[in-house]
Amino acid sequence: MAIAGIVVSSLREHLLPLCSELRATRGVLDVQEVPEADKLAVVLESPSQTLQGYLEYVSGLPYVLALDVAFINYEDDMDSTGHMPCPPHRPKGHGPSLVVEGVGEGGLQ
Repeated sequence: MAIAGIVVSSLREHLLPLCSELRATRGVLDVQEVPEADKLAVVLESPSQTLQGYLEYVSGLPYVLALDVAFINYEDDMDSTGHMPCPPHRPKGHGPSLVVEGVGEGGLQ
């Protein structure tokens, strides 16, 4: 499993519905409003193979203006030498995104 810390930017009036949507999303461990900023701090847990799909899903939610990745930890996926297998190569702009179950079907609930 991978754990990601992300910061999601939105307009102030959209923070509450966005926060509710994120809290209802499978894999979201915590959502906190960033004081004095129109942002949410989000902790997300996902299998490494689908993490990119989760990030793309969150980035595409209504009201999301920007998604910034603060931290990603793949430690659980590393072998005893500190290495992990690379995901299949996907050239930017070519081919479909990684499929995440539930995306486009009412969220990742």
